[in-house]
Amino acid sequence: MLLLLLLLLFSASSFAQKTSVEETSVSFLELRNCKSSFAETKLTEESEATVNKFAHEFAHVESIYESKLKLQYTQESLAGKHYSYIQTIGNTIVYNSEVKVNTNGKAVVLSVFDNSFSPKTFTDKNSSLAQAEIFVKEKFQSFYSLKNEIIWFPLSETELAKAYRFELQNAASENLEIITNGREILYKRDLNTYAAQADSTAKGFVFMPDPLTSSGNVYGGSFIDNYDNDSPWLTNERKEVSLSVEFSNNVFKLKNSFVQISDFDLPNNIPATAVLPMFNFSRSNLNFEQVNAFYHITEIGKHIKSMGFNCANTLVDVDANALNGQDNSFFATNYNPQRLYFGIGGVDDAEDADVIVHEYSHFLSYNASPQSNTGNERLALDEAFGDYNAASYSRVINDFNWGWVYNWDGHNAFWTGRVVNSNKTYPTNLVNNIYKDGEIWSSMLMQLWSDIGKNTMDKLIVQAHYGYAQNIKFTDAANLLLSADQQLFNGLHYCILTQRMFERGVLPSGKTLCTNAIANIQKELPVVLLQTPDGCIVTSPETLWNTTVEIIDAAGKKIHTQPFEGRTIIDGKHFAPGIYFVKVSNSNSSKILKWFKQ
Repeated sequence: MLLLLLLLLFSASSFAQKTSVEETSVSFLELRNCKSSFAETKLTEESEATVNKFAHEFAHVESIYESKLKLQYTQESLAGKHYSYIQTIGNTIVYNSEVKVNTNGKAVVLSVFDNSFSPKTFTDKNSSLAQAEIFVKEKFQSFYSLKNEIIWFPLSETELAKAYRFELQNAASENLEIITNGREILYKRDLNTYAAQADSTAKGFVFMPDPLTSSGNVYGGSFIDNYDNDSPWLTNERKEVSLSVEFSNNVFKLKNSFVQISDFDLPNNIPATAVLPMFNFSRSNLNFEQVNAFYHITEIGKHIKSMGFNCANTLVDVDANALNGQDNSFFATNYNPQRLYFGIGGVDDAEDADVIVHEYSHFLSYNASPQSNTGNERLALDEAFGDYNAASYSRVINDFNWGWVYNWDGHNAFWTGRVVNSNKTYPTNLVNNIYKDGEIWSSMLMQLWSDIGKNTMDKLIVQAHYGYAQNIKFTDAANLLLSADQQLFNGLHYCILTQRMFERGVLPSGKTLCTNAIANIQKELPVVLLQTPDGCIVTSPETLWNTTVEIIDAAGKKIHTQPFEGRTIIDGKHFAPGIYFVKVSNSNSSKILKWFKQ
């Protein structure tokens, strides 16, 4: 009987942008550490042959019988070249065994990530492929097979078993990876990651970036979803924008070199077209979500391309009215072109630019470093990348309450949303939940956004993603960020980068801090109070450490204390109507806010 510990049975939405299932039991594959090195190594020349030789020597795979590395792809970025290999034994690939080599493009190796295996035991007790297909079909009756292959599957670091790998899909666009020996499921994984050149210009109406941010409100009162119905308040928050669209057969279409709007999932809604160059819809019309998704993806794609990166060079296919009423969204890689699905449950996901940018960020990450998004911390880094990009994009449009991500889609009765101004640290606050763990990294990135500016930080984090590999940890990602700064800016931001990394606990071993990298000149805490129908919320545009929130009544008596957590909710049901003072303080400074409890 094969080890039951290998069963990692994710739910069908486990990588969904809003999923927050606690991962209490995970396979060793998710927690496995890859061997990494950031020692610079000079090669005789920059070529596939010399890098291939280096990779084989580093991984020592040739010491294993009939084992070698097979080149999967090469990728170029602003700061270098990136080579991804997979281990094979007897011409059969070893699952989850990527070896990634990053160079400066000038014959200097900058970093290496080694996920290869050194097996001592091989098991080959498979059923036939035909029997395995019957077994999978019985277990997953609503799915059909897209692809199958024979692989070596790791049962442990030293034992490999021959197995069959299937890619499955069903009518609900769930995409699963199943690994089996034909008698039992060894491994199950969700493959969805949840959360033509334009020749004309049209006009359209969109949210910029969402109706709450643009109006300076929080969810409630007049600003609620109300089953997608129109309201004067929400309609007034639409902004007119220019759209780069395709004009063919005498109609304008929502298609350009970055994105095309399609209908490949339920509910059926034919993509919007126009005879005149105007896409004017209110939010009660499903076409509004199409225009909103089209515009914001185009803008992010243009930004990525303007920085010189190629991960936005291919078109993504988007269904802005998808998932048959589910309140979720995801990115799917196993199509050409790749796809984004936006659900219409709760607040329609494609009404919020944060959701749109987050999901498109999975597309960018995958195309910068394909097939690398495995391992708990690597997955958390991808979620953090999406949240960072969403916050970076929205904050420039309007910085109201920018520390919240998904201001319109989340932070309401439908789901809690996330923040990018958390004071979580690594590894103290790791909980094996890729969404919660990602807040450590995204919050650090947004601190650096404030320190060195949007364009610089955007360029650094995108460059770093080209070097990502399977199973990397936060400390590896920190090293790649420092390497990106060295290659792009000659190490100009080393001091501030290492300071923020030190605060978060991700400073790589061997890296040193500069003195006085950040001057603490804050005299009054940058906090604001947001009135809600049920109480109030205390939030800050910055990350605040060791900070508390106290509620003081009109007589000056302290009646409540709780820690400040970036987005601190005060539940009004515990307080009688009246005037209260909310004191937010730490060892350095404080601020008192007035709260009118109704």
